[in-house]
Amino acid sequence: MRRRLKEAVRLSAGSSMKPGLDYVIVARRDVLKTEFAVLEHLLRERIEGRAKSGRSRETRSRKE
Repeated sequence: MRRRLKEAVRLSAGSSMKPGLDYVIVARRDVLKTEFAVLEHLLRERIEGRAKSGRSRETRSRKE
């Protein structure tokens, strides 16, 4: 799983990362089943900030 994510970042999303920022990628088991091209696309979107979906009420922080 880790190798798959690292390669997806290296090939596509790495160029979208801004210098001086730290990025944390949390792996889920779905990563193993997702087509690699889809994984690359989703990572690129998330890093570029285009695919921010609202969090559901159940997963929101209590501080909000």
